[in-house]
Amino acid sequence: MITSTVERVSANYKNLSGKFVIESTDYNKQYCSIYLARLKEMEILLRDRIQGKWGTPRKMYRNWNIIQRPKTQAVNIETISRRNQVTPQPILHHFTDDTDKLYMEDELQRYELLGVLDCKTLVTGITCALLGSDMGNGKFMVEDYLFANYRPQIEYPLINEDKYVIFLSGIDFINHHNFVSNLELLTNWVSGMLGDEDTVSRIVRIIIAGNSIRSHAEKKRITMMMTSRSKESPEAIEAVKNFDYFLLQLCELVDVDVMPGENDPSNHILPQRPMHCCMFPNSSVYKSLNLVTNPYFCSVDGIKIFGTSGQPVKNIIGYSEIADPIEAMECCLNWSHVAPTAPDTLGCYPFYEEDPFIISECPHVFFTGNQPEFKTKIAEGDAGQKVRLICIPEFSDSFQALVLNLKNLDCSSMVFTACK
Repeated sequence: MITSTVERVSANYKNLSGKFVIESTDYNKQYCSIYLARLKEMEILLRDRIQGKWGTPRKMYRNWNIIQRPKTQAVNIETISRRNQVTPQPILHHFTDDTDKLYMEDELQRYELLGVLDCKTLVTGITCALLGSDMGNGKFMVEDYLFANYRPQIEYPLINEDKYVIFLSGIDFINHHNFVSNLELLTNWVSGMLGDEDTVSRIVRIIIAGNSIRSHAEKKRITMMMTSRSKESPEAIEAVKNFDYFLLQLCELVDVDVMPGENDPSNHILPQRPMHCCMFPNSSVYKSLNLVTNPYFCSVDGIKIFGTSGQPVKNIIGYSEIADPIEAMECCLNWSHVAPTAPDTLGCYPFYEEDPFIISECPHVFFTGNQPEFKTKIAEGDAGQKVRLICIPEFSDSFQALVLNLKNLDCSSMVFTACK
């Protein structure tokens, strides 16, 4: 057990992830409802941008989301949809090719899109406004387009001293025997046992962004049964115990937020529920342990921090020609949606009245977990919004923890490797 005499600074914290908490267990609804809710909500966001760029529109058809402009031009507010028009190929990780076509559709109409939109950088589920002309035969020529863009952002709060939030992901405790010394270095550093007390005393929070038990999906035995329930392996049970002990050491020192990941013991579809406290009998006795949802949104000293354990970014990269996770995150902010490919290629709950994945407030920090490497960037919106983007690498592979300074949003990496 680690003890520490380091006197630590504190920070005001608020969990803002209420809209990602699923109370209902009703999965009988049709998934078309979430698209209709998305279109309805996003149309409100897009209309302001349309009026600012293209002038005041008027309805062309009573029930269609088509808005008339003078002469032959029209503005469409619809959900973009990709349709791969080829025979399925044995592709494992990337699902696009040069024959892909771009479509827009709502509950009443469907058009193939021609013109300036780049099919390679778009995915199913984006809502946008299109300026152009109906070419007939189900085709629409796009001359210009608008996405909802970065949402309004509250003014960055003034913080007069250094305060740090630590980000981890992909700890992969089922294989932690390969890097026990690296984890010990991490916990010893947080405790102040390795020196550097001026830094560690200013750590106010640790966010663990998923895949703490497994970084990769378990290989399951093929069965002929239509429905089956497999028991957790002894290795997985032992991994949860070791993770509990790791959390115990951290929670004695600082507040810790634990998000579930794609391969953690939680529901698989988004939003993921917090992992149950019964799995962590030792660490859960501390109020400093905070089991949270995925996606996760919180405020630390007024700084809005938002992110996921990595599934949406991974899915966007798999179904587009976007290769850089940072670029995918920028697109999410520009599209005002954290998981546009859900529910088409990314599983999610069948929401009926609203789409909780719409980004209604621009965060100051936007992170994604379980990425191949550490990357970071300050992204800027049209109205001066500034967002620190953070790609968190898997600790089991990189032995990296990321350090974010809330005072100025500087982000750096610390590597915990033992000297040979």
